[in-house]
Amino acid sequence: MALRITLAAFAISAISYYYSYQRLQEEALIHLAKYIDARSQIESSLFINAEGNTRLVRDEFIRRYALAQNSNPSAAFDQLLRQDKDGMWRIKYEFDDFEHRATIAILPTAKRSPEFKRQVILAYDLLSQYGPAFSNNYYDTFIDLNISDANLMYLPQLNYARSGSLDDFAETVEPEIIATPAVNPQRTSQWTGIYYDKQALEWMVSIITPIDYLGKYIGSVGQDVLLTQLIARTNTINIPGTYNFIISRDGHLISHPNYMQQIQQQHGKFQVADSATPLKDLFSALKNAQPLDRFIESKDQENWLGIAPIKSTNWLFVTVYPKKILQTKAAISASIILLLGMIALALELGLLAWVLKTDIIKPLTRLKNAIQALAQGKPSTELDTHRDDEIGELARSFKDMAQTVQSHRHHLEELVNERTQELARRNLQLQAANEALKYLNHEKNELLTIAAHDLKNPVASIQGMSVLLKERLHEWPSDKIQNRLSGINQLAGRIQNIIGNLIDHNALETGSVRLVFAPIAIDTLIQDVMNEWQERLAHKQQQCHYQAHGLVLIADRSALWQVLDNLISNAVKYAPHDSAIVISTESIGNHIEISVSDQGPGVAPHEMSLLFKKFSRLSARPTGGEHTTGLGLSISKRLIEAMNGEIRCESQFGHGARFIITLPLFVEIDRADTNATVL
Repeated sequence: MALRITLAAFAISAISYYYSYQRLQEEALIHLAKYIDARSQIESSLFINAEGNTRLVRDEFIRRYALAQNSNPSAAFDQLLRQDKDGMWRIKYEFDDFEHRATIAILPTAKRSPEFKRQVILAYDLLSQYGPAFSNNYYDTFIDLNISDANLMYLPQLNYARSGSLDDFAETVEPEIIATPAVNPQRTSQWTGIYYDKQALEWMVSIITPIDYLGKYIGSVGQDVLLTQLIARTNTINIPGTYNFIISRDGHLISHPNYMQQIQQQHGKFQVADSATPLKDLFSALKNAQPLDRFIESKDQENWLGIAPIKSTNWLFVTVYPKKILQTKAAISASIILLLGMIALALELGLLAWVLKTDIIKPLTRLKNAIQALAQGKPSTELDTHRDDEIGELARSFKDMAQTVQSHRHHLEELVNERTQELARRNLQLQAANEALKYLNHEKNELLTIAAHDLKNPVASIQGMSVLLKERLHEWPSDKIQNRLSGINQLAGRIQNIIGNLIDHNALETGSVRLVFAPIAIDTLIQDVMNEWQERLAHKQQQCHYQAHGLVLIADRSALWQVLDNLISNAVKYAPHDSAIVISTESIGNHIEISVSDQGPGVAPHEMSLLFKKFSRLSARPTGGEHTTGLGLSISKRLIEAMNGEIRCESQFGHGARFIITLPLFVEIDRADTNATVL
């Protein structure tokens, strides 16, 4: 009987496994088809729109070009462009507004005929008009005339025409070639292969649409499409247990969660057919698929491959669905059925014994009622525990079990409550960690904004001055050249100050600052800092007063120098010309107070709470056009607190400000020899 029961159980399990596997596979393939259709629509929209954008610009170019055939473009061309020293024709500096209008780069070898000039001016106006509208979704929009004779681009992040050399523009690249009649006789829009742009630091691909007028090739219009988000979605958003990849129909791997490094190493030209990877077999199966196939089996019969085209390209979006997922689910279902079958067989044997022994019908009925009551959480009815036979033993065992189950139920409820409380506590911890990450992300964005905004202007000014200096080196007198070199030096110092503040901020944030505490004669330190500012004070007709008191404190000399230098710097910046800055020291108990006072505009009451915060820029403005990063006082506060001190500000709005530093006192030197210092 045991052998028969075992064979029956295995037969039921096998049938159940087969049925469950077939049902799960059918449901999974239906879900997979819906999933890949949805992903195809999502990923295709960007490329379809890009192709439509380039055709729109091409059609508008041809329309305007036909209307402008009798116009004379020479005046507009000569007013807008000039030839630089490298021979390239570019937009004049006074009209070069690359953030809002297109840039132009024309090779010196280009024949500047009226027809060519008309094409350049028309392309410039079109890109300046349409480029801003496309910039929210696409990296740039460009027009190439006569292959590489003229390159026009709207790219608000970079002055494309001035960032490249003559050799860069003279080089013929893939986007320029695929628009020519020889390569593209059908005159259709074409996509380039993917590539990693070193200037944008992004993966991208370009759509190129030829421009022909009356059967004559003029050039092409194109857009660069960033692939970073597409790659991220492909590699991270998937059906649980599966993974996705994108591959071109000719075997170039576009995106794969495990091969992005190899794709980058081969500059986007990773050919699956030439690689010794499992992808080679998957690609072979894809090539054998029929055009209307939604999913196929892999060669090793271990995976389902969901296939969906990315429209407007020759790419395929592929989802690899392992059959092992279905096998596992089917095995679980079969195991449950096997377990239920065994229970059913056990009950059947019990019923057989009940039939054989009619005198136990009532006790078994009472036992059944007790089981049902236990399942509903009710007290058990009376059982035949007084009997000495098997029924009595069963009744007693059930009673013990019921008590045990009840005890476990109470324990389980307590355990659930404990786990619920623990889950709530962990959730609060996750929320706190999420808020901390948001704060760090905000600080990172602030830091990047300062680096991008504050460094942009001085770098651009240095570039402009150096270009002017190079062009007029043999024309200007030496004093004017010295003046320009002095300006470049000041801008370089400004950049160095900004970078220094960012480095100090990063060092303080990461805890890499190491202070060395030692006794410091404050009079000598203040005198040295004042000497550094003598020239700037004289420039603004300001005086800095300090009365020495011979005090010594415990601090890090370099950090305290930086704090005093920053406070004097702020005083010089915001104090008016021909005013006084007063530095004073005073011993109070076991501490020393150092104060720096100025006659500037002071701090508005509503801005006092923002004074020592990172990246704060208040309403007061420097009196000499100086620059500020908003980090100086924050760095000073962190350094003073690291030296076991504190810093505060006292100010009456419109009547100057007084910054006070409190630090531990070391010894007090004889004050009989004190003297006053004035700059």
